Amino acid sequence: MSKWLNYISRLYLKIVNSIAFWPSLLAIAFLILSLIIIRIEFTEPIMFLKENINDALVHSSENARLVLGTIVGSIISLMVFSFSMVMVVLNRATATLSPRVLPGLISSRFHQVVLGVYIGTIIYSLIIIINIDSPDIEYSVPSFGVFLSMIMAIICLGLFVYFIHSISQKIQVDNILGAISSNTSRAIKAADSDEEKPEIPETKDWYQYGADFSGYLKKIHQERLKDFCEENELKLIMKESIGAYIIKYYPFILCNKELNDEQLERLISCFMMYDEEHVKDHYQFGFNQISEIAIKALSPGINDPGTAIRAIDLLADLFIQLMFIKEQKTISTDNENAAIYLKPMSFKEVLYKTLVPIRKYGNGDVLVVMRLLRSLQQMLYAHQDEILFMDEIHSLIENIVDCSKELYQNELDKEAINHIIKRINHRFSEDKAIELI
Repeated sequence: MSKWLNYISRLYLKIVNSIAFWPSLLAIAFLILSLIIIRIEFTEPIMFLKENINDALVHSSENARLVLGTIVGSIISLMVFSFSMVMVVLNRATATLSPRVLPGLISSRFHQVVLGVYIGTIIYSLIIIINIDSPDIEYSVPSFGVFLSMIMAIICLGLFVYFIHSISQKIQVDNILGAISSNTSRAIKAADSDEEKPEIPETKDWYQYGADFSGYLKKIHQERLKDFCEENELKLIMKESIGAYIIKYYPFILCNKELNDEQLERLISCFMMYDEEHVKDHYQFGFNQISEIAIKALSPGINDPGTAIRAIDLLADLFIQLMFIKEQKTISTDNENAAIYLKPMSFKEVLYKTLVPIRKYGNGDVLVVMRLLRSLQQMLYAHQDEILFMDEIHSLIENIVDCSKELYQNELDKEAINHIIKRINHRFSEDKAIELI
């Protein structure tokens, strides 16, 4: 049963984040609407309404077929063009940014709604066409249904105009970076917790358990895991954080009791492993995506240091937000004999994994190195009274400076970098001062 729950959860996420999700729902809704309109077309309230809008109705079956046929053909053309534009955006994002941003672009609700309205209008019009001159109805032309189809076509034209505007905005790298940054900021706020640092119990004699499959740990069903631990009076400790790749059978869970096969199956089903990286699941995915966009921009094929500098600026702002949160380290349980200890990713680990690759690929560009140092300098001023995560930031600044010493022999470049280092040293004591290059 637990395996089925896990499978259903993965299937649900796959369907909801699919580009076909909203179009499918809207297509079904329009199909139902067309059947309802056919049923109520010749009822007394609708007949009264038709008398008041008589000038806008089609009365000839030939004209009705012509109008509906024109609408169907036109909307199909709009749909093909719109879908092609979506594919262009996805292809451009893959080529110039990072394949990891695709899940966020594909799940754009507005684009899915537009495609859904197009498909729904086509289905609705086709259902109305086949009911013209139907032998089962008293009148030959469902004129009110044709009138609604014309309104839908006008709505589709309006959506098409706005769709072109939206797609032209979506394709801009600054807007993509801004959207990822905003989603990451919300994910950071969602990860904030007021709990105190828990005392981790001694785990010398605890049992270790792993999954019988490999994958990236993307999400934890906290309520299901809490209920399972309370029911069996278990204490668990996570050895890996969200985003880690779990090899098959690798023991990433410590448990104070030995579990049978059924219990182990239920336990593993509480951990979701799937392919896509959605920022809403964990802020780390947002940091990864922005970092990879910066790295791709610094590649010789793209050669866009301006995008990398913009990404560094956004990352600095996100790191400052990350400094002030207390990430959840436990899942609260009502049973005193049950406890769940999580392993949040440390600030040092996020900082290193995010900025060191940018330093590696951007070492040849003095402006990128200067912006990295300036961003770290800004982090030193996140709190006026003290330096938060001083050792972590100090280590990374030393790393960047050490890697730059051999690369920059030009006096003008050295002077520019040293100027930033001197400003950084204002926040450090003499024994912590960074050596100039």
